Amino acid sequence: MITLRKSVLATSILVALSASSLIGINQAVAQEATEQADDFEVISISRKRPESLQEVPIAVTAISEKMIESAGIERPGDFIGLIPNVTMVDAANVGDTQVTIRGIVSTRDAEGTFAYVVDGVLMTNPNSFNEELLDVSQIEVLKGPQGALYGRNAVSGAIIVTTKMPADELEGRVTLGVGNNNSQRINGVISGPLSENVRGRLTASYKTTDGFYENVFTGEDDSVDYLDDTNIRGRLIWDVSDDLTLDFRASMGKVEGGAINYNAVFALPSFVANGFDPAFNKDVNEVDINFAFNVPGINKQDTTELSLKADWDLDGMDVTAVLAYNDLEEDLISDGTSATFYGYELTPQCQTDRASLNNAPGALGGADRTDLFGNFFAPFGVFPPGVEFTGVYGPFTPLSCDGYQYQERSQSDISGELRFTSDDNDADLRWIGGVYFAEIERDVVVAYGADTGQGFLSQAYVPPTGPNPTDLLFSDTFDTSVMSAFGQLEYDLSEQWELAVALRYDYEDREVNNNVPNVTASGLNVNTYVNGVLGPINPAFNANPNGIPNRSRSFSQWQPKVTLGYAASENINWYASYGVGFRSGGFNSIGTEATLDFWFNANGNGTPGDAVNAQLIVKDEYDKEVTTNIELGFKSKMMNNKVKLNAAVFSTTVDDNQFFEFFAGPFGLLRAVTTIEELAIQGFELDINAQVTEDITVFGGMGLLDSEIKENRNRPLSVGNKAPQAADETFTFGVSWDYTLTADVFMTTRLDWQYVGETFFHSLQGTGPEETAQSLPTIWDFFGTLGGGVPPGPHPVNFENASRDAYSTVNLRVSFDADDWNLAIWAKNLTDEKYLQEVIPTPEFGGSFIQPSARDSYGIDFTYRF
Repeated sequence: MITLRKSVLATSILVALSASSLIGINQAVAQEATEQADDFEVISISRKRPESLQEVPIAVTAISEKMIESAGIERPGDFIGLIPNVTMVDAANVGDTQVTIRGIVSTRDAEGTFAYVVDGVLMTNPNSFNEELLDVSQIEVLKGPQGALYGRNAVSGAIIVTTKMPADELEGRVTLGVGNNNSQRINGVISGPLSENVRGRLTASYKTTDGFYENVFTGEDDSVDYLDDTNIRGRLIWDVSDDLTLDFRASMGKVEGGAINYNAVFALPSFVANGFDPAFNKDVNEVDINFAFNVPGINKQDTTELSLKADWDLDGMDVTAVLAYNDLEEDLISDGTSATFYGYELTPQCQTDRASLNNAPGALGGADRTDLFGNFFAPFGVFPPGVEFTGVYGPFTPLSCDGYQYQERSQSDISGELRFTSDDNDADLRWIGGVYFAEIERDVVVAYGADTGQGFLSQAYVPPTGPNPTDLLFSDTFDTSVMSAFGQLEYDLSEQWELAVALRYDYEDREVNNNVPNVTASGLNVNTYVNGVLGPINPAFNANPNGIPNRSRSFSQWQPKVTLGYAASENINWYASYGVGFRSGGFNSIGTEATLDFWFNANGNGTPGDAVNAQLIVKDEYDKEVTTNIELGFKSKMMNNKVKLNAAVFSTTVDDNQFFEFFAGPFGLLRAVTTIEELAIQGFELDINAQVTEDITVFGGMGLLDSEIKENRNRPLSVGNKAPQAADETFTFGVSWDYTLTADVFMTTRLDWQYVGETFFHSLQGTGPEETAQSLPTIWDFFGTLGGGVPPGPHPVNFENASRDAYSTVNLRVSFDADDWNLAIWAKNLTDEKYLQEVIPTPEFGGSFIQPSARDSYGIDFTYRF
C-alpha cells in the first residue's frame, strides 16, 4: 500500500508539472494570437472577499448561473456529480444526504463535514443542504479543510451558495414542468423595488413525483420513493444609507416523502456450506430489488429559516454582522426489522398475517407468495402458523411480524457572526477578523414497537394499551453552545508571491438529557424478556434503575491555515497550503452501548452476547475529529483564456474520523457514531474547461484517491482497508453547444457524463489480509445455539461482495431561449443505468441493507419571463 501511495503521488505531480509546461508553450502561442481574449472572469468569494477564481489559492469549483441553467441544476445532487473527488448518497429519507469530499464523508446523527453557506450565512440546520436550489446565481465547492475561516465541521471543505439579488426594476418568471413518474413542478419568482431604497425578491416552488419504484404488496406506485416538496422564500435588501445595507432572508418549507426503502442481502457463506441456497451469500449488486412492505415509509419535515445580515462600510474596513435562526421539525415512520429475529412471532396479528402471506410451497400447506418473498428460503422463507421460530423473514416485509420504527430529528438554533474586513483589496496587506456563536437544541428519537394492525400513533412512546406499543426507545435532547474567534492576514511579499495566514479557535460545550420514561416494554416482543423477566424499553435502565443520568462534555480546537501563492506568470498561479479542520465530538443516544453489549459482546452473564463475542467498542459518546491537510496546486489559462486547466495534489490525515454504523439485531436497527482512530488519504484532481469554437465548450475532471485505515480499535480487522464511502476514481466529462436558430431564438445543448468507481461503505470490506484470515461473528452464532432452523455456528460474515460496483450516468438537456421564454427538454440517467444508491453493511446482522438509485427520468420545462 505504501508503494502504491508513492506511485499515485509521484504520478500526480508529474501530470501537474507536465501540464504546466504545456501551458508555458501555449502562452507563447497565445501572445501571438490576434483574436480578442475572453474577458469574462468568474469571481470567487471563497476567502470572504471577491477574487478571481483562477487566482484564489484554494481548490475550488465554481458553477455559474449559466451552467446552473444549462445543466438543469435543481438539487445538490445535480451539481455534486459535476465535480471530481466529490460524491453524494441521498438515501433513507429526504435530506439524509452523505457528501464525500476527498474521501471524508459526512455522518448521519453527527455534525456535517463541510460548511454550508447561503448568501454569507452559515447554515446549521442539517437538512438545509438538500433543499431545492431556487433562484441561484453561483455555487462554489471548496475542497480541503476550511476551518480557519468557516469554522466548525469544515473538515472536508465548504459549499457556498449565492442567490440572485433583488432587482432594481420589476421582473419575474414562472416555470412549469412535467416528467415521467407523474412528476410535476411549478415555481415562480417576482422581484423589484418596494421603495426608493428597499428591494424585494419572492420565490415559491412546488414539486411532486410518484418516484421510480412500486410497492408490490399494495400495488401502489406512489408510496416508495415519492416526494412532495413546497418552498417559499423571500429576501429584502434595505439600503439604509450609502454606508449601511441590511439583507433579510426568510424561508419556509414543507416536505413529505418516502423513507427507509431498503432490501436486505445476506453475506453468510457458512449457511451456503450447510446446504442453504446461494442467495445467503450474494453480491449486493446482483439482487433483484423488491419493495413489499405493509407500513409504507413516510417522512415529514417542516423548516423555517430566518436571517439578517448587515454590511457597514466604514473608513478602512467593512463590518458584517449576521444573525440567523433555523427550526426543523421532522419525523418518520416505517416498517421494521423484528421479524427476522422472531420478536413478534406469537402476536395474534403476526399469526393472522402468516396464514395468507407466506412463501411456503402449497405442498407444505403454504400460500406460495413468491411475489412477496422470493423463492422459498432463497434466502427468505416464511411458514404459515404452526411452524414457529424457524423461518427467515427478512426486514420490511408485508407482515406485521416485523413491527415498525418511528424517528424524530428536530432542531432549533440561533447563530451569529461579527466580521471585520479590510476594504482595500489592492493593498499589500489585507485582513479579516471576527467572532461567531451558536446555540443549538436537537431532539433525536428512535423507537421500535409492535404492529398490532390497529394503526399508528406518531409519537416517541406509545404505552402497551396503545395501537402500536413501544418496546425499545432512544430519546435524547442535545444542547450545544459554540464560541469561536478567527482571523486571516494576506500579505503580498512581492508582485508574484502572496502569504496568507489564518487561525481560528473553536470551543463547544455539549450536554445531552435523556427523555425515555422508566417503564418496561409492552410484553409483545419475546426478545424483551431476559430469563423470564420483562426488561425496560431502554437497556441503560438496567445499570441505572433510578434513572439514566445526563451527560456533558466540552471540545475545543485551534485551526490554523497557511497558504503560499506564486504567480508564475499572468496566466499561471501556483499555491501550497497547510490546513487543519475540526469536527466536534458528541454523544450517541443513551442506551446504545448497553444495547450492543447485551446482544453482541461477551460479559459472562448468559446474555446473547456471550455466544457472539463481537468485541465491539461502541460508547455512548465519541471524540472530536481533526483533519490535517497538505496541498500543492496550480491554476492556469491558455490559448488566449479559452482553456482553463487546474490541478491539485493533496495528503490528508484524519484523527478520530467519525464513522456512522448501523447495527441490526433482535432489538431492531440501531444507529451509532464510532471513530476510526487514524485515516490516511492522498489524491490528485484535475479539471479543464476549453472553448473549442465560438459555440462549443468541452469540460471535464478527474479525481484519484488512495486511502488507508491506519488504526481502528472498534474494528481492528479493518486496518489496511480503504476509507469508507471513498471511490478511488471519479471522472466527469461534458460538452455544451450554443447555436443561434433564428434572430430571436437561441439553442443550448448540454451533455454530462459522470463515472464513480467501486465504493466500499464500511471499514470492513472482506478483502484485507487480517479480515479474511479471521472470523467476524454475527447474531446467527447465538441463534445457532437455540436449535430450530439455524445450524450451529460459527457463522461469520464476509463482505467481499458488499461494495457498490462502479457506475456511470449520462444527463442531457436541450433548451431553446428567447427574450421572454425558455423551453427545455431534459433527461437524467439517459441510459437507465441500474446501480445502488447506498449499501449499509451491518456485520453483526450478517449482511447489508441496500437501496437502489433513481432510474431514467425525462421531461419538459417551460419558463415565461416578464
